[in-house]
Amino acid sequence: MSGLEVADLTRSFGALRVVDGVSFTVDGGTALGIVGPNGAGKTTLLNLLDGVVTADRGRVVVGGRDLTRADAATRCRAGVGRTHQVPRPFTGMTVFENALVGAVHGAGLRGTAAHGAALDALRRTGLDDRADVLAGSLRLLDRKRLELARALACGPTLLLLDEIAGGLTDAELPELVALVRELRDGGTTVVWIEHIVHALLEVVDTMLCLASGSVLAAGAPDVVLADPRVREVYLGSGVEGLA
Repeated sequence: MSGLEVADLTRSFGALRVVDGVSFTVDGGTALGIVGPNGAGKTTLLNLLDGVVTADRGRVVVGGRDLTRADAATRCRAGVGRTHQVPRPFTGMTVFENALVGAVHGAGLRGTAAHGAALDALRRTGLDDRADVLAGSLRLLDRKRLELARALACGPTLLLLDEIAGGLTDAELPELVALVRELRDGGTTVVWIEHIVHALLEVVDTMLCLASGSVLAAGAPDVVLADPRVREVYLGSGVEGLA
């Protein structure tokens, strides 16, 4: 199982330090939940982990391999998969073709191997019966599932999720939570940013709260959520599940 080690990760944009000396570890095959108010630096942190943004300082080690200076494509081939808060399907392509993009351009597979990886990703996310449907016609839940399927087609050992539950109804949420839990139980290491805290609590083993780019609290989810500092930064934020 491929774990994650992050040490002193720092990134500024001009005079604004968005991620400030963040350090944490995630054991292989476990899930870390990341919470924090808007503007805390959560998405920038994921961008630093998947290589979209380069760190000013610090280290990112995945499965014992130092990927700090690797670009996003290299990290993807090394097992780092990513979903985005707003799904980004290729709307004019079918569901299967979207997954195939992940297998070919993410994992570097070709021919029957790429075809098989794409179909397996659709099966795991429950989209195999919609393989020939245009992605642009999908409802939000299925777009979220397709976003996840495209990441899975890359063959990740580390999966980064950015508010994948956002916008879903109470009826839709359990299906997605069960899928993420299944991935973790299958050995995938998960780092999940989410404002819907009760969804996180169904899956994550540990939790980290970011505030102003720094780690405010980290540890067992119940301990983090009970921390007075964490509750203070959430006052008035409308975060779901922090009562």
